[in-house]
Amino acid sequence: METKSFKNWWFLTVNGLIAILFGLLLLLFTAEVLKTAIFYFGILILITGLILLITTFYYFKKNKSASMVTIQSIASIAIGLILIVFPQESLNLFFILIGIWATIIGILQLVILFLMRDRLTNGPVLLINGLLTILLGVIIFFHPFQVADTIGKLVGIFSIVFGIVMIYLSFLVRKAIKTSDQVK
Repeated sequence: METKSFKNWWFLTVNGLIAILFGLLLLLFTAEVLKTAIFYFGILILITGLILLITTFYYFKKNKSASMVTIQSIASIAIGLILIVFPQESLNLFFILIGIWATIIGILQLVILFLMRDRLTNGPVLLINGLLTILLGVIIFFHPFQVADTIGKLVGIFSIVFGIVMIYLSFLVRKAIKTSDQVK
């Protein structure tokens, strides 16, 4: 596979930053604080949806196409209401999505490691990180909020470490791409 497939190395960096933020979220906040934050976030999304709905009516008056804004406004209002009315379920859904995300990122790490194994150093570290990330994703997916406080803190620490390794991997991929481009 050509290195052109990995030109978006920054995608790995962004995912590393998301993992670090998720880890900090687990380490610094309790479930009650997160539910309260979700409630207020729901209010913010609901207000955004209402503003978009007003924009939709404005577009209709001006005979402009408003289909995308209409869809965005309805989706924002629905999501906002769900977050306000069901903060616990929203938190569970959030953790399930994080579990899916972590599993996909772990698989992506293993694919990158396999495809670029000739150009990357520290292969065993990246292999272990990819496998642990998949394990983390599966644990979070199947036990989204029933994970005990201690395990949640361990997952938070692991997420931060994973995020740092992911950012490191992104710079290794970037370096490999630059080296490959210079050789051509």
